[in-house]
Amino acid sequence: MRYSRYRVNYILWAVYGLVICIYFTVQTSLVCSMLGLGWMFYFLGTAGCAFLLILLVYLPIRTLAGMKNREKQCMPRSPRRSYVQEGARHAQLWECLFLIFAIAAALALRLWMASAGGAELFGDKSLYEIAAAAAGGHNGLEGINFRAVFLYLLTGLFSRLGVWENTCILLQIGLQIAAIAVLYPAIRMIAGRIVAVAAVTAAALLPVYVEYCLAATPESLRMLFFALALLLIGLLLRKLRKSGKKSASSGLFVFLTGIAAGFLSFMDYFFLSLFFLGFLGILYLERRSSRRGTAVREAAVFLAAGACGFGAAMGLQLFLFGGEAGTLMQDWFSRNMVSQYIGWGSFANQEELFYFLPLLFFAYLYVFGFFEQKGNLGIIWIIPFVFLLVSDLLFGTSMEKQTITLLFWGVFAGMGVHSMCCFNEEKKKKQKVNAADMIPQEHVRQEEAVETVPMPVPQPGEPIPNPLPGPKKHVPREMDYAFEPDEQEMCFDIENLDEKDDFDLL
Repeated sequence: MRYSRYRVNYILWAVYGLVICIYFTVQTSLVCSMLGLGWMFYFLGTAGCAFLLILLVYLPIRTLAGMKNREKQCMPRSPRRSYVQEGARHAQLWECLFLIFAIAAALALRLWMASAGGAELFGDKSLYEIAAAAAGGHNGLEGINFRAVFLYLLTGLFSRLGVWENTCILLQIGLQIAAIAVLYPAIRMIAGRIVAVAAVTAAALLPVYVEYCLAATPESLRMLFFALALLLIGLLLRKLRKSGKKSASSGLFVFLTGIAAGFLSFMDYFFLSLFFLGFLGILYLERRSSRRGTAVREAAVFLAAGACGFGAAMGLQLFLFGGEAGTLMQDWFSRNMVSQYIGWGSFANQEELFYFLPLLFFAYLYVFGFFEQKGNLGIIWIIPFVFLLVSDLLFGTSMEKQTITLLFWGVFAGMGVHSMCCFNEEKKKKQKVNAADMIPQEHVRQEEAVETVPMPVPQPGEPIPNPLPGPKKHVPREMDYAFEPDEQEMCFDIENLDEKDDFDLL
């Protein structure tokens, strides 16, 4: 997909660059403190790492990508067309192979982690103990949040399969594998294949995700719902891009997606980031034939639908479980925005820090390719990303919820790679319409057939053949009428002529 560029993009670019520089400095300070270096090395280490990344990673990859792009532009039109089609087919094949490999690697890594840990849960086992105690009873859903839904699923499994820690582990692994499988097509529709590959690789291999398959927490369920909501937003944006104009089905899809985003935001406030993502995607999306007013109206419908979805979830909570609206909102704030943990701004675990650094490095490179990236893919992700980071720093967030923030870090790491490899060299010039796309397919086939036929070599003394096409032969056509009267109806003679009519000129 492609997203429009406006003046506010410069402000968003500045905000993104400021956030990346702050996080870069914080992580460098942590590394320096681990090495026993003083505070004076913090900024020197940040500047040195930034310079090395630009010199050793960004510039070489960008130079090679530019040479490849110029070679493709120098090709004749017909070989270029076949080259692009062949490359698209190969890309689809590699995408399928990558997704299969990512799912297999994620499954093998999680099973190995479970076997190495003795197939036992670690960390907080409160939900496991509650589900084990209620396995023989008929306890229902206790609330509309991910903790209650996960507890309900775990209790149902224990009632059917028996109380066993491996049951909880297999449930967590299944939820994570399903989330990875859904995450790739969702991000690919919104931000492209390179970004989807980076995000899925992070979700499949980072130890933060792997460790939570051995914990009785609702994080894997939250991750699956996050991927499903992303997929719904991707389908919505693709439908709006293809429709291009007002339609009843598009409006209904916008309303239903807003309802879902608002409902999930009530279940967990981290899903407000997806609500912002869908809202900005509707506003910034480039469409085939649509006016600006249409996007604004659809964004307003999405906003109203999100409020309706949030209110519907709140009303359903009150209807099923009772209580008061004020108390419910107070509980929602206390459950979602108050925690004793801190965010990714500071790590207590050295291993988690060094696994996070590659995402930070590639996300930093996106600062230099922001305005040259094809399609302006990262513009709708910045505000949701900043919302998650600010909420981490202001309210504090448990480490299990940080997996959602890590998905955004994976997305921007992919943006950094994409901005190095796929960019517009003539970014300041107006975009020209590709004439090859406006030529009908029949003319293209005729031109390709003419190009493939070898020209005859004239003999000495013979005239050079005319390379231009000859004039078209005139095909005579006889005019015909749809209605032809009979002979008795052909009465054109006037028998009684009145000489005193208005047309008598004599």
